[in-house]
Amino acid sequence: MSPLLLQLIIIILLANLLHLSISFTNTKFMMSPTAAAQHRSSLTTHPLRSSSSSRSSSSDIAISGPVYTFGLLTDIQHAPIPDGHSFTGNARYYRHAMEAASFAAQHFQEECVDCVVNMGDIIDGKCADVGRWGGDVDATAADEVETNSDKISVGHDAIDNVLQSLSVYNGPILHTYGNHELYNLSRERLKEKLGIPFTMEDTGDLVGYYTCLIENRNQNKNVEQSSSSSMKLRALVLDTYDLCLLDRCPESSHKRHRAHEILSANNHNYPKEENSPEGLEGLSRRFVGFNGGIDEPQLEWLRQTLEMARASGEKVIVFSHQPIHPKSTWPTCLVWNYEEVLDILRSYSDVIIASFSGHAHKGGYVRDEESGIHFRSVEAVLESSPPIRTYAIVDVYEDKLVIRGEGDCLSDVYDLDHTKVDVRV
Repeated sequence: MSPLLLQLIIIILLANLLHLSISFTNTKFMMSPTAAAQHRSSLTTHPLRSSSSSRSSSSDIAISGPVYTFGLLTDIQHAPIPDGHSFTGNARYYRHAMEAASFAAQHFQEECVDCVVNMGDIIDGKCADVGRWGGDVDATAADEVETNSDKISVGHDAIDNVLQSLSVYNGPILHTYGNHELYNLSRERLKEKLGIPFTMEDTGDLVGYYTCLIENRNQNKNVEQSSSSSMKLRALVLDTYDLCLLDRCPESSHKRHRAHEILSANNHNYPKEENSPEGLEGLSRRFVGFNGGIDEPQLEWLRQTLEMARASGEKVIVFSHQPIHPKSTWPTCLVWNYEEVLDILRSYSDVIIASFSGHAHKGGYVRDEESGIHFRSVEAVLESSPPIRTYAIVDVYEDKLVIRGEGDCLSDVYDLDHTKVDVRV
């Protein structure tokens, strides 16, 4: 080969390498404004996974867009105190949790989700005594004012601050509540701040369970990504602190009396150590004071609501603070009378897509063998270290749920073939 021909070949090879380098550089740095907005360098997004319980895979996701999309948050537990630990030693990031909630709300807004569901514990119980936990206490907070058995304190400001952080999302937010709200505020105050439609039962006790149809906001989305499905989706929010000790009058509350009886019969540590499961075994560890149960009027409402949904051709997703299925959570987080609730849900497996809950912090999942219903405990915002922000976006298709987990929240795909079976008697 002549030297001239060899030089020509080398020049051509160098030119091709230069072209590839320029192309790669442009691809990496010349993002569109939309792509740049979605690029989150500090965010961990878990890839979709499939499991034998889900009986689906990420490759099965339909090309057309989802029928509904909603955001999920749970256990934010913000408090104006330094980072600390749970009583069992798990690290907690009280201030970062609010920043993470704000970040999630911005993502929900960008995605134009149909609604957001906050599954409770929006603030931490330590707001009731921030001085003890190293927080700054101003003169106003130090001089607590009591009104209607409620303390105007740090907890009020903390919940307002979290709600302000979430307000960047301009769609509907469905709230439930957990034990930590009740360490700080009365149910009357929660009704004002969170918009939970508490009602008073014949016993004189307030309860906060409710239901609504999720409005499809496709008109605000890219038409090409929208679905033409006629599917109707109902959110059903349970109050798992219906029967409980918290914020119930010891003298006059029927529900507190019932809670007292339940704990007295099932936890030898009660009442001296009402929150301790020490010495309890297996599922009996659920009988602690930071949990609760569901009373008969709510159980009957649950039956009637599911029957109405079935008659109307609706699908239902159940939301609650406490988990309902024993295999989806730690025993210490389970609803006291989970068996009664689970029996009802199993009777409507043709209607119920899934049940989502919080409270357990580390998350959990099971597909109920008897009914096929998916039970998911969602990972807590509180226990993700900076800069991780934990939450989820859920896409609802006709035949599957796609969980897009962010931060420490695991992604998954749940098959909905169980809803095709007619279980009516």
